[in-house]
Amino acid sequence: MTRISDDRLGKLKRDGLIKECPFNPKAIEKLLERAAIDLDTAQRNLNDDPECSFTYSYNAMLRSGLALMSQEGYRPDIKDKHQTVVRFVAAVLGKKMDQLITDYNVMRRKRNRFIYEPDMPCSRKEAEFALAAARRFVESIRTVLGR
Repeated sequence: MTRISDDRLGKLKRDGLIKECPFNPKAIEKLLERAAIDLDTAQRNLNDDPECSFTYSYNAMLRSGLALMSQEGYRPDIKDKHQTVVRFVAAVLGKKMDQLITDYNVMRRKRNRFIYEPDMPCSRKEAEFALAAARRFVESIRTVLGR
């Protein structure tokens, strides 16, 4: 397990955002495998469908964040699941990854807008940025997990 600060962990628990779950190395590996597939899918769709590429880049980040949570013995509880993953990853990775966490959170909000505001465009440049950020994010989490 990595080290998460007790007060950050306590706040997530007190806010009812996380709950304990059994350690499951197979689930962690599957989440990381799926994150890699998501990155490949994002790359394949970059030219034809930037929104699809953006969404798969985000999904790769979400899945690797869930893998990190699982490694620590937690999962998001009922409310604000995606935002909880962002907060948990920030608590584990700390200040050295602030910009990457910020990028992830911006992508989370933008992806949400794609779903609820169908006229929201996604440019190729945004999709390229998302894919590059997702690659760095997934690789950072794989490094923390030693995989």
